[in-house]
Amino acid sequence: MDTLTFAERISLRTNAVDWTLLTPNLGVEFDVKSTNWNRWAVGLTLKTKWNTPATFKNRVFYNITEVRADFRNYWRTRQINNKVPAHTGFIDRLFSCRRRVVKHPKTTYYRGAYMSFSDFSIKFGREGHQGKALSAGITYGIIKPLYAFRTGNTLDLDLGFDAGFVAVNSEKFIYNRADNCYTRTKQGSWKVVPFPMPTAARVGFVYRFGSYPITKKYRWRYDADAQYQYRIDSIANQRVVDAINQHNRDSVESVIYKEFWQVYDSVAVVNSAKADSMRIVNAKLKAEADRQKAVEAQKEKERLKAEKKNKGKKAEEKPESTDGAEATEPNATKEPTGEQTPVEGEAPTEGGTPTEEQQTPAESEAPAEEQTPAESAEEQTPAEEISTSQPTTSQQTTSKQETNQPSAEPGKEASNE
Repeated sequence: MDTLTFAERISLRTNAVDWTLLTPNLGVEFDVKSTNWNRWAVGLTLKTKWNTPATFKNRVFYNITEVRADFRNYWRTRQINNKVPAHTGFIDRLFSCRRRVVKHPKTTYYRGAYMSFSDFSIKFGREGHQGKALSAGITYGIIKPLYAFRTGNTLDLDLGFDAGFVAVNSEKFIYNRADNCYTRTKQGSWKVVPFPMPTAARVGFVYRFGSYPITKKYRWRYDADAQYQYRIDSIANQRVVDAINQHNRDSVESVIYKEFWQVYDSVAVVNSAKADSMRIVNAKLKAEADRQKAVEAQKEKERLKAEKKNKGKKAEEKPESTDGAEATEPNATKEPTGEQTPVEGEAPTEGGTPTEEQQTPAESEAPAEEQTPAESAEEQTPAEEISTSQPTTSQQTTSKQETNQPSAEPGKEASNE
């Protein structure tokens, strides 16, 4: 949590005041240590404007090239409390960073020293100055965060000033209109300005790389250590809490696991017994259904056999149907066959055949030729029996003979009457 990468230790800066004077400038700053509680940084700034074309007349120009190095100490205000008491000494109170009320916790202050070397040629009026200068002094300012980019880089606002002693080696010159040239009027020599003077004013912008903004950098070691210890304690406490929660989860899960498997085993036993009983019942039901099917199949087989037998009997008892060629006229007569039914109460003659006088018209059977078409049709089988296959020729002949023969055993016929 307190280690910075190489990129996070680098920042770029520029001064908008120099840009308003048409002087490009760019600076770079590098943190001395790679810890977030480090508060020291070194920087280097370069600005230059030399012989650039301008819209001004030749008697007004501003050319300068400067290299500035500085060494800064960043600090933050601290809250006075039991662990951080207020300073009592005059010097300590003059440069103290401790406040009873911290009004700007996100503001970072800096103080330090600088040194610069510049080469200049400046003329704003009739007389100009050209030469070199050395300066050294103190720097002071504040930095406030402005914007954080999605990449983690940040942009800060830098407000500050530099003041110090200056040593100048400058010569004077004037512009000669007649010759259109500059004439030296005074030879220069190194001189030190006897009083400190301001050398720079800054309203600049600082661009920082990495995901470590200035609000996390340049902390007091005590605060960094306290925060570090807080993080360690938080991690340790979280581990203890996680262990307790895991123990509770394991205990609850073990209880639930045991109860679940007890219930599951009992339910499994019940389901297994139920499945076995259902399997037995289903097997019995299936066997009973198979037996019923076998019985029904046997009954159906016997029914079909009996029906086939009945059809055979009906086919044998079916009379021969009369053909058109053999049919006789209704009034035509045919010789009797000689077999006649005896009269009731009379004994048959010898040989079992009664005489013609003993036959009565009512009791004797009319010949087949004397039957009318309606009577012959009545002796035929019903419509459902006619649909069966017709008997063969031999069967028809046998049927004719049976119809022409008289009833056997006349005595039995008489008794029936």
